Amino acid sequence: MRKIIVVLTLFVCALPAHAFLEDLCLPRKGQTDALSWCLRPTCPGPPTVTPNRACPAQVADFASIQPGRSMLHHDGTYFIAQALGYRSDVAYWIAAYNEVADYGLYAPIDQCGGMASASNSGANYMAAPFNGFKRTNTTTDGPLDHYVVSFSPNGTGTDVHGPAGVSALYPLAYPKPGYPEHIDDVYQKTLANLRQWALIPTNDPGLLCTLGLTTADGTGCVTGSIGGNVPFFVRLNRPSIATITAAAGKKILDNSADVVYYDQLETWMATKSSGKLWEQSNPVPVPVQLARIGLYLHVLQDTSSHATYCGDNAPSPPGGGDPGTFMYMKDAQTVQVSFGNSCANSPHLAGHVQETGTGNNPLPLRDYVALNNTVDELIVFGNRVAKQQQGWIVNPELLPPDVTGGKNAQGFSAADLKNALVGTTQGVPYSGVEVYQSGIVALPLQQTSTLDRLHAMNTALGNYSNTARAQSRNPDAFVPFEPLPGNSFSASDTSVCWK
Repeated sequence: MRKIIVVLTLFVCALPAHAFLEDLCLPRKGQTDALSWCLRPTCPGPPTVTPNRACPAQVADFASIQPGRSMLHHDGTYFIAQALGYRSDVAYWIAAYNEVADYGLYAPIDQCGGMASASNSGANYMAAPFNGFKRTNTTTDGPLDHYVVSFSPNGTGTDVHGPAGVSALYPLAYPKPGYPEHIDDVYQKTLANLRQWALIPTNDPGLLCTLGLTTADGTGCVTGSIGGNVPFFVRLNRPSIATITAAAGKKILDNSADVVYYDQLETWMATKSSGKLWEQSNPVPVPVQLARIGLYLHVLQDTSSHATYCGDNAPSPPGGGDPGTFMYMKDAQTVQVSFGNSCANSPHLAGHVQETGTGNNPLPLRDYVALNNTVDELIVFGNRVAKQQQGWIVNPELLPPDVTGGKNAQGFSAADLKNALVGTTQGVPYSGVEVYQSGIVALPLQQTSTLDRLHAMNTALGNYSNTARAQSRNPDAFVPFEPLPGNSFSASDTSVCWK
């Protein structure tokens, strides 16, 4: 089998490309809080807010980030799932496997600052580890699951970027051209392949290919080579590079020892994790469908973020000639990844500094887009997959029948729920310059203190549960929402922490 060779920057190895940086971490030496910042929220000296820039002290923090999680990826997904009627254990495992995409091994952290391990009570909440999607795994296509590149059939990128290009529509301009029923498998190959895999209602393994590169008939995976250079600094002609080498064809699930492919995911989960659907009367191992949707949501959320980086809104600047970033067939067996002139990992990573802890300022646009897309896709998954499984949707009155106008039994459409949960806009939606006012899920992420951010999210979840129950036609049958394992609606409750 041929090898895929993807050339990226040295910076990718040390500090990989990913959408939402950890914002809830174990404390560094000398920090006294149970949980603390991952990157310092403010810089020494006069306060400044510069998009996609980090001060030297924040750059230095990248090198010593402690174990943690992204609250947008994890806590946000968990909250939204319950708000759409999912049972708490089902919502948890979707969120947990969302985080496996970044870390390979996801060990949840409780509100007391304890990390789950095989030797404490958090053991049963640890997802099965696998590194095929991991953002730092340079022996698979993992980094390109976090920086998703559009495919250019004409080979020049003009069909991807510019006013008529697909990136003028994806992903900031959902629902065009046809989302959510159709993500274009011509331009958005990675997303399209992952999405169909995530929406398989049974435990059939389906087809999942490296970077979503399926054969023309859709029955197999493309083989060949993939290559490309991404600069560390803008317009640097000789970037520092690292080499990623991965086998073409079927998506690799794990290669920490022997190579294991994606179609072994169900067995892998059952043997590598003690996690179960604990809310069922007969707890069973975590179903493969929940891991698949969690992994896909992570990639979609990352795609939502990366639309603002790397010349993906090319031409950039306005009126310029930046070709943007895309991949194309260089010859019959070679896929070339071409990065735009304004593409660089340094401003990309620095931009993560502004993603949480913004205080009175709104979050970056990409955060709202990612959360809105999460609402949409969990509605689709809920109707196509979760409703077919007994008990996965425990409050069916909360789930709209679709994302294009239908209303749930409480009278709310997907648009209504996104306005309430994610936020409302001033300006033209999807224009790239609209201003958001944070909704119920997004507002806690503006808290500047890590512990305050966590407890604000927990409080918001409990309050929203009470509101949804009060609006129910049968409140006695309504199943209240649950905080994340290791968390409580009470900030002072230590009984929930790992023992």
